[in-house]
Amino acid sequence: MNERDSLSRDEAQALSDIITEKILSLKEYKEADTILTYVSCRSEVITDNLILAALNDGKKVGVPKVEGDIMNFYYINSLDELEAGYFGVREPVVSQNTSVSLSDNNGTVKPPVSDPSGCLMIVPGLAFDKDLNRIGYGKGFYDKYFQSHIDTPFTKCGIAFDIQLCEKIEADRYDQPLDMLVTENSVILSEAKDLKLFSEN
Repeated sequence: MNERDSLSRDEAQALSDIITEKILSLKEYKEADTILTYVSCRSEVITDNLILAALNDGKKVGVPKVEGDIMNFYYINSLDELEAGYFGVREPVVSQNTSVSLSDNNGTVKPPVSDPSGCLMIVPGLAFDKDLNRIGYGKGFYDKYFQSHIDTPFTKCGIAFDIQLCEKIEADRYDQPLDMLVTENSVILSEAKDLKLFSEN
């Protein structure tokens, strides 16, 4: 994380833009009707342009909100629908009484994402390895989400800067590997899906 923190904002934005372009070119992105993605903070790969591109492409976009000890995704139509939430991370504004997103400009209530089937989920992390294991932030929100949707087919795609790659992460029995990982220099695909590692020099 220290190496990631060492990137200037301009450097992080430039690398994030490269990563975004790689995601937009993926078959998994093009075929997905729904994109579920984290909203970046601090030194993470910046996702704002990815969110805007997905909305512009007519995708449904869901972003996470921490509610108690679990995480739910809510649809948004704009970055303006976010406010500082858990640990200062931007989250969708949610009605306190109904547990659904506030109405959009047309008065239509936007429900939380109840079924992520077929979606492309963009997953954050502190570190990743080439076996598609990840180290999260210690609360297990994504692992819990994966576990609660273990029989639901969707693509889990980590994104990271190359400096976040490490040789080996010791996964425990609760950890679920990702399906793919995108960095500024490579796209790593799960062997379980009979795919391979592509690297650009």
